[in-house]
Amino acid sequence: MNRMMLLLTALVISGCASIPSDLQTNTEQALLPFSATATNGPTGQNVRWGGEIAKIHNLQEGSLLEVVEFSLNSTGRPVKSDTSGGRFRILVSGFIDPAIYVPGRLVTALGNFSTTEDDKVGEQSYVFPVLHAQHLHLWPEVKESPTQQCNCDPFFLHRSLMMRPIIVVPADSKRSD
Repeated sequence: MNRMMLLLTALVISGCASIPSDLQTNTEQALLPFSATATNGPTGQNVRWGGEIAKIHNLQEGSLLEVVEFSLNSTGRPVKSDTSGGRFRILVSGFIDPAIYVPGRLVTALGNFSTTEDDKVGEQSYVFPVLHAQHLHLWPEVKESPTQQCNCDPFFLHRSLMMRPIIVVPADSKRSD
């Protein structure tokens, strides 16, 4: 009986959501939050940042992703919202296919923050924190289910269980009291 409970507990715990293994760090390492880049310059400290891809550039020395930052949930996945901490760039050694890493996809990167780059977003000057990626995780796209005609009957599969309204129409007979 104890073995069964131990096995069941192990299965339940292993099924819990966690950060993908390529984005995990040692528990004693402190990660610099993205919000700290506004006050701190490049520190070389380890970071785990994520967001939505805005642009991708394949350069001679690797690939550069421009990302709109969003906060991460407990599994490390960016949570899209109407607010962002800003933008940052991810420098990845090697080639990244722009047909797969398209604008709008969500990514999370683990690496270090050791430099910034001055550039523009549209016509506005912007200072981009640059994350030198050790690991880059492209999150699978979540497809919305196709909208179907809503049959708002909660028992639409079991019509026999649904009671139909009964309408009683009084007869036109005169009552004598």
